[in-house]
Amino acid sequence: MKNLLTSIFCSLFLSLIGQSQNQHLKTVTIESEHLNQMREIVIYKSANYDVTQSALFNVIYVFDAHDQALFDYAASVAQFAKEGHPGFLIVGIKATYIESLQYGRNNDLLPSGTTFRLGPAGGNADNYLQYVKNEVIPYVENNYRTLPRRTGVGHSLGASFLLYGMVNNPDLFDNYIAVSPNLSYDNNYLVSRLKNFDSKQFETPKYLYLSHANEAIDTSFWPGWKEAIQKAYPVVDELKNENFIVKTGSFPNKLHREGFIPAYLDALDYFFTTIENKQEKILSEKTYEVTFRIKVPNKDDEIYITGNQESLAYWDPGKIKLKATEPFLREITLKVQDPVMAKFTRGSWESEAWIKIEDGQANFPIMKRPKDGDIYSAEILSFGND
Repeated sequence: MKNLLTSIFCSLFLSLIGQSQNQHLKTVTIESEHLNQMREIVIYKSANYDVTQSALFNVIYVFDAHDQALFDYAASVAQFAKEGHPGFLIVGIKATYIESLQYGRNNDLLPSGTTFRLGPAGGNADNYLQYVKNEVIPYVENNYRTLPRRTGVGHSLGASFLLYGMVNNPDLFDNYIAVSPNLSYDNNYLVSRLKNFDSKQFETPKYLYLSHANEAIDTSFWPGWKEAIQKAYPVVDELKNENFIVKTGSFPNKLHREGFIPAYLDALDYFFTTIENKQEKILSEKTYEVTFRIKVPNKDDEIYITGNQESLAYWDPGKIKLKATEPFLREITLKVQDPVMAKFTRGSWESEAWIKIEDGQANFPIMKRPKDGDIYSAEILSFGND
């Protein structure tokens, strides 16, 4: 574990050095109607995002991104946590401070009526939730190449808000990573909400990760947390079912802030080993008629298509053959579900096609959010057994 953490921190350090000098990081200002404020989000693109325009990415939304160390860690580790993974689009949602209103982070993250560490502006979690749902997420999905799966990440009150969002708008995220949430405010308000949460409502897999550090041990500094934690975990355990997958973590030797380091790694590791494959199989019920038009290097090339769904032969490399429409063009029209992931071969994985991209060639799958009538064009430069 020590060597793993050393490697991660070295990678994180090198990543952060380059962030200010590259095009992977962008700050966006949103004029929020729900909050009646100007707010900022920061967007970090995987290094693979610009490698090929055919790639799509799942999105991780990180709360409290004004805490640059927390956001940088969350963004960088997600790119290194699984070897060979294409990475994610990481969106950091920043808090703000408006001195004249005495409005800050706690106002965003806590519900109205709460008395926990709030000034006169009061809790504003419902409006903040609408800001995330109706303004942040649509901006990201309208301006970037995204897949349907969303992951929310929160720490401390950011994690509390994430749980509040889950019980009030369960489909906002597919995966909830809640690290060291405050469960004790307002007489264990969130514990009560979790008791009444209907986890059987989901038809596709959802993932909740819940963890704490030393907050249940240091009761003098964290009054009420131990009792709330002891009540919450059995409740969450009862929520488990086939489509509501729960993983909990305990890091009693870590302080509140440093507990984010092992917990986030633990959450991602379980996601990659247990959750990701289940969610990748989720497809739309609706089908779309689309055409794949492929330029080939040789006149006699016989090309097969395969991919992530029945109409694409579920990754069977030699089942669906494209038709020759011209000497160097192959084409097929299919009805597909959303999202589409497709590759091309000469009939076997040994002959997998390498597709032309801006800076060379790659064997990444073509990934699309289909619409009726779409035409997907690509040029094959070589094959794996050439």
